Amino acid sequence: MGQFSKKWEDLNFSDNYIFCKVMRDEDLCKQFIEILLHLKIDKITYLNTEQIIENNYENKGIRLDVLLKDSSKVINLEMQTGDYDDLILRSRYYQSSADVNTVPRRSRFKDLKENYVVFICKDDPFGYGLPCYTKKTIFKENPQISYDDKTHNVFYNSSAYSKVEDKEIRSVLEFIYKLKANSAFTKQLEASVDIAKQKGTMKDEYMYFQDILEDEKEQARELGHSEGLAAGLAEGLAEGKAKGLAEGLAEGKAKGLAEGLAEGKAKGLAEGQYSNKIETAKRMLNENCNIDFIMKITSLSKEKILSLV
Repeated sequence: MGQFSKKWEDLNFSDNYIFCKVMRDEDLCKQFIEILLHLKIDKITYLNTEQIIENNYENKGIRLDVLLKDSSKVINLEMQTGDYDDLILRSRYYQSSADVNTVPRRSRFKDLKENYVVFICKDDPFGYGLPCYTKKTIFKENPQISYDDKTHNVFYNSSAYSKVEDKEIRSVLEFIYKLKANSAFTKQLEASVDIAKQKGTMKDEYMYFQDILEDEKEQARELGHSEGLAAGLAEGLAEGKAKGLAEGLAEGKAKGLAEGLAEGKAKGLAEGQYSNKIETAKRMLNENCNIDFIMKITSLSKEKILSLV
């Protein structure tokens, strides 16, 4: 289900549109990250929601839900309520895109910041029942050797909130999954959601995007209908052409065969008759018959008869 498919009244914190609006509050965003990642966020130097990154017009562009920086970290937060099939590859692409977008020209590689991509999933993205999946990169030959490229990928499964020991994380995941606020922080989130939904400008913006989406769907349906008719017509023409060609070939083949047989039969008959005339002419010559008389009986030319002498 797309992010603009729900009614405005039914939206909650786990919906991408509301999540991004709430995370614009630097204090809430800072607390949210510190709880989920056990990190200390110093002064936020950059915070943007629904940021579009297009490094090159020929390359695939992306839209990040929440992207922020402090002095030592780049963090991307993604609210995910479905479509979990390609999360690992998306995480890889998001991470590299965030690096390219946030690393200044002439930076040294050793100065790259810690880079976090965090997917907060409403359900289990990988199906193993864990409340959290954290990527760890190792050397295959010796897992004990440290491989620290400063990248971190974390995938939360909100549906398994009850398995989380950390009380604050458990309350956040429960709020996402059940919309139940039972901690001071989740009550702040709940209040922020209510405030966002009371703003007429946000509702108008959401409804505007819904209208655009519906127009695009209608255009797609009309285009699909037109393309379907065109495809059906083309298919019908191609089928008719192929059928006509096949029938024409078959008819031509049959006609040609019949004509060939008739022609062959006629030719054979004519050749047989001609041979008989030659033999008759030869016998008449042997009997010293008059040339004119032989011509009359066989219909052969005088030259032909004389050639038989």
